[in-house]
Amino acid sequence: MAPGDQLPEGPKIPGLDKMVHFSLFGGLLFLWNRATNSQNESLSIKRFITNHLVLGVIFAILAEEMQQLVPNRSFDLMDIVANLTGSLIGTLCFYILYKKKSKFV
Repeated sequence: MAPGDQLPEGPKIPGLDKMVHFSLFGGLLFLWNRATNSQNESLSIKRFITNHLVLGVIFAILAEEMQQLVPNRSFDLMDIVANLTGSLIGTLCFYILYKKKSKFV
């Protein structure tokens, strides 16, 4: 993580930061589910919750907590909300798409 004063100035679009957090975590969880799910295995609620909790919750909070260790960066609760929302949507998208090929049990 780069110090906050070394980050380039981005466009002044309201909510852009949250959209980036949402998109990154959505993509991360979608790809995580894709990488860890075997084509021959049926989907389970337990696996769904485990994948979401492990990466979605723990990593979202950890990423924000770690920012406090970097100069000129700060913890933002709304970033965590965006991270969690993105991770949930990414996981749901995977299971909705995958459900067409497999049985959700």
